[in-house]
Amino acid sequence: KTNREIKTTLQPIALDVHTIGNPWLSYNIYLSTIMVPGVFMLFMLLITVYSIGTELKFGRSKEWMQMAGKNIFIALSGKLLPQFLVFFSMFLCYEWYVYGHLNFPHPGGISKMLLIALLTVTAAQGFGVFVFGLMPSLRMSMSVCSLWAVVGFSACGATFPLFAMDSPIIALAQLIPLRHYYMVYQIAVFNGYPLINAWPHVVALVAFAALPLLTARNIRRAMLEYVYIP
Repeated sequence: KTNREIKTTLQPIALDVHTIGNPWLSYNIYLSTIMVPGVFMLFMLLITVYSIGTELKFGRSKEWMQMAGKNIFIALSGKLLPQFLVFFSMFLCYEWYVYGHLNFPHPGGISKMLLIALLTVTAAQGFGVFVFGLMPSLRMSMSVCSLWAVVGFSACGATFPLFAMDSPIIALAQLIPLRHYYMVYQIAVFNGYPLINAWPHVVALVAFAALPLLTARNIRRAMLEYVYIP
């Protein structure tokens, strides 16, 4: 057969594709912008919970609270602020690499990229503290955070549209920080729409960051009264 006949057999209909946002149809652009932040979020959750839980496990909890004047917010701030600086710096390095070095599309601009980095890190830390406050056990809280972060890869809607999933999964996805990161990224950074279009997801990330307010008192009681059982 001639080359023309072979081409006609393999591709009977030629596609004239004009993809918005990613004209190269690069899977690297689609996947790296959700997988890497998802892995970051997984480790941020685990490290946040681990850093608090080890105080209880190794018998340093009362000393930690004494150093903070038994103020749980001072104690948590002193522990989480250095971690925040490290996590935030790592996220900025990631953004510089993919948007600056690899030149991934980002019509939304730098300001939205900085905001999404700030919201993602604070939401992950806040959710980690919240989970530990619900169950002040190192093994249980780390297990829940691991499960929640891993489920996020499937339920965030990056590889399969969320609206096509079952209703319980759609509802569950709203409780996963990675879902809201992905939506803010898609709306404001990747497509360049105004941030107001993503306001429900921005509010959700802020709410995740504020969740420790609900369980901080329980963490304080655990640090002062609980005895770690191996």
